[in-house]
Formats: sequence, structure tokens, C-alpha cells
Amino acid sequence: MDGLGYEQGTGFLLARMGSLTARSWTAFLAAHDLTQGQYTVLVTLNERGPLGQRRLAELVAVDARNIVAVLDSLAQKELIERRPDETDRRRRLVALTDKGTALVRDLADKAAQEQEEFLKPLGRNERAALNRLLRRLYETHVEGS
Repeated sequence: MDGLGYEQGTGFLLARMGSLTARSWTAFLAAHDLTQGQYTVLVTLNERGPLGQRRLAELVAVDARNIVAVLDSLAQKELIERRPDETDRRRRLVALTDKGTALVRDLADKAAQEQEEFLKPLGRNERAALNRLLRRLYETHVEGS
């Protein structure tokens, strides 16, 4: 510890900031009628294009049986569509609809604005330094696991 009380220590502050940002992110998604799981599916489809249901489940780290409920809810909102794979009719592909693509782009813009507001107290150099330090800590601990 760096000689400060626990409430002023780095670990405590990181945990508090993590909790604060997690609550903020959850509220942001809820305001757009999405869960984290739904958002992850939308972003993955946006980045990768149409995917088989099983591969999508692997990429978003959700059990293949549990992804069905997430996909059903997104299909009900007309954000995704399921269609037969032309190379294998037994398999179904999941793809973003135009509405889903537009939502992902809109959310990315709004999330960037939210992040900008959240980090407003820090200058550009301070933000870059914070990001660099957090990334180094994260990579060290994740790769060291």
C-alpha cells in the first residue's frame, strides 16, 4: 500500500471506478433496451458479419443453448435475422438487419460521447497515460494468468 488509508489506495479506487463504470454502462444499455449479452452479439455480428449460431455463441462466450433466448429477443426487435446457410441448409446464419447495423453505429457514437463526458476532468495527455497504464496492468495480469 502507498501509505494511504484503504479508501485512498489504488486497489480500492480501481474497484470503485470499475463499479461506477459498470453501473453507468448497464444503465446506458438499459436506456436503449439492451442487455450486455444482446449488445455483445450485435457488436460481434457487426465486426464479423453473418455467423452460424454455434460459432456466434463461442465468440460471445455464451452456451449454445442459452444463445437462443438472446437471439430470439434481438429478432423480436428486428435487429437480427436468421436465414439458411446457402452452403449447408441444415445450418442457420445470424446476421444484422439494417436496423441492427444502424443501432450499433448509433450506440458507438453515443458511447463515445458518454466516455468523453465521463473522462472530462482529465486532459488529453492524462487520458492517454491512464489508458496506457491500465492496458499495461490488464495485459500483465491477463497474460500472467
